Amino acid sequence: MNHAVIDLGSNTIHLLVFGFEDGRVTKVLSEKDVTGLAGYIKDGVLNIDGIMKACEIVNIFRQHALEIVAPSDIHLFATASLRNVKNSKEAVDIIMKETSLVPDVLEGEEEGRLGFIGAKMSVECDDGILVDIGGASTELVVFKNGKIKKIASMPIGSLLLYMRHVNDAVPNGDEREDIENDADEHLSMIGWDDIRIKRMVGIGGTLRAVQKLIRVFFDVDEKGDIDAGLIKELIKMLKDRDGDAYRKMCDTIPERAKTIFPGLIILKQVIRRFGCDTVTISRSGLRDGYFWNRVLKNE
Repeated sequence: MNHAVIDLGSNTIHLLVFGFEDGRVTKVLSEKDVTGLAGYIKDGVLNIDGIMKACEIVNIFRQHALEIVAPSDIHLFATASLRNVKNSKEAVDIIMKETSLVPDVLEGEEEGRLGFIGAKMSVECDDGILVDIGGASTELVVFKNGKIKKIASMPIGSLLLYMRHVNDAVPNGDEREDIENDADEHLSMIGWDDIRIKRMVGIGGTLRAVQKLIRVFFDVDEKGDIDAGLIKELIKMLKDRDGDAYRKMCDTIPERAKTIFPGLIILKQVIRRFGCDTVTISRSGLRDGYFWNRVLKNE
């Protein structure tokens, strides 16, 4: 049995078609479009151009999915792209009308919970903190003995902080400091000051892009854990937009060339705040968790 899941994110819209047979999950089709919906937000409102752009991409993915699944087996969910905008209801109504799909707008804590469920499908999640840096939000999940203990969602992400603080391709010294202060302010608001965690589990496109860069720049095993200290070293290497390192980064992750730096700074501040030593990147995440817990569970 096949099901399609469309993830309407603030930076990227994804389509995944999952197969489920004999208790096993497979991925039949995967597509994405770096739509950058957060770039259509002004004063907290997602403008009509952004809404219609979302409808355009969702309809393209819907047509692709219909070649494999029945119309009733296509599921659309949204994260901060619709959750954190003032005109969320208006946007949802237009998307429903234009695509014939009803967006399931996830609350921040539910996004974190489903991300944790998805991560457990690929990596061991005994004790640690899960981090998902999206375009307009960052989810943190503290877990112990394989169970969630705390969840927080911060309304900051790689694309949002790029738009808020950066005037060029790469933030200068003052802009980097502004991004750090913004991240620290939101981390302080969580109130987890007494928590120290050695192991981080990362999910989502930003963390997978970081993994690619670490592999290219430091020649480490793609499947192995990342030394958290390499994150800080990577930021130092990428500061010069005219340097060889920056050009290599653009070749490696061209679709995230602008947003990766704010994402790296958020990651660095989380590592510093909680004292993480290692970062494990999971191949599965939010979309996998949504399929397993929301789609299959409902059936």
